[in-house]
Amino acid sequence: MELRALTPGEFDGAARMIARGMRDNPVHVAVFGADADRRERTLERMFRAVLPLIHGKGEVVGAFRGPELVGALGMVTPGRCAITPAETLAILPSVAQGGPGLLRRLGEWRLAWVRHDPRTPHWHLGPVAVDAHMQGQGIGSAMLGQFAARMDALNANSYLETDKVENVAFYRRHGFTTDNEDEALGVHSWYMSRAPVRRD
Repeated sequence: MELRALTPGEFDGAARMIARGMRDNPVHVAVFGADADRRERTLERMFRAVLPLIHGKGEVVGAFRGPELVGALGMVTPGRCAITPAETLAILPSVAQGGPGLLRRLGEWRLAWVRHDPRTPHWHLGPVAVDAHMQGQGIGSAMLGQFAARMDALNANSYLETDKVENVAFYRRHGFTTDNEDEALGVHSWYMSRAPVRRD
C-alpha cells in the first residue's frame, strides 16, 4: 500500500470515496437524514468543497492499493483549523439545497464540535476515512501510524473528534486519549488528543 499526499486533481475521487466510507456515521445520519443515497451524494458535494480548504491549510493524504484510492486522511496545521467566513461561504452551496433544516442541523453539529477545540497549538486530524468495502483491512491503521510518526518527528500535539464508539479504541491504539464527551443532535461524540512520543 502506498501513502502519499493527494493532488487537487484527485480530490473529486477522494470526495466520492470519503462519502462512501463515512455515509453511515451517526452524526451524518442525524445531520443529512435517513436516505442513505441522498446522504452519500450530499457528503460527496460537501467534501469536494472541504478538501481544497484542508489542502490549503495542511495536507490530504491518500492510501492506494495499486491505482485504487482506498483511504484518505486530512490534517490541518496548528492555528488554522477554525473555519473562516470565506470558507463557510465556499462550503454552503454544497449543502444549501438541503434547505434551512439541514443548515440548522449542520450548524448545531459544527458548534458542538468547535467549542471543544483545544486552545493550545495542535494539528487537527480529519476526516479519516476508508472506502466502505475496504474497512477492517488495516488501511486506517497504516494512515494513523504514518500520521503519529509525523507528529512525533515534529514534536507536535494533535486532536480529533469522532462520533463512532468503535473508533475510540482505534484511536487509543495510536496514542490518543479522550479529553471530553458530549452529545449533539442526539449523537454522542468523543474529543481526543495525542501528545508526541519522544523516541530517544
